[in-house]
Amino acid sequence: MADTRQKTPPTHFTEREAAEIIREASAHALASREPARTLTREEVLTMAREMGLSEAAVEVALVSRAQKEQHQRKDRKELLGLATHGLSYTIALGGLTLIDLFSGPGWWVHWPALGWGIGLAFHAMGTVMGMARRELKVEDED
Repeated sequence: MADTRQKTPPTHFTEREAAEIIREASAHALASREPARTLTREEVLTMAREMGLSEAAVEVALVSRAQKEQHQRKDRKELLGLATHGLSYTIALGGLTLIDLFSGPGWWVHWPALGWGIGLAFHAMGTVMGMARRELKVEDED
């Protein structure tokens, strides 16, 4: 027969577990509020002091958050550049293929497709590797 007794919650937590519990409780509390409001920097510092956190710890977290947001903006910009490059490749090669089809004998469109395709592949590789490098750098800083 299954044990139906309720287990008592643990009474001791590591600092990491406590931080996760506080983070989750904060998320639940904020999700239940309507409408969401913004807090000033001073309100955030006051909340941190009430939780026993130093102003320096909050400043470090704010700087880290700003860096992450900057990396995310850069990633979005690079992905948009790659998507634009891919769309340009597709449209231009489509046009060149049509010209090649209707211009008579001889098949030459594969040469620009190959050359530009190599460039597009390097662009994609650079974008993905740059994003991965930034992600690893952020993880190393945490």
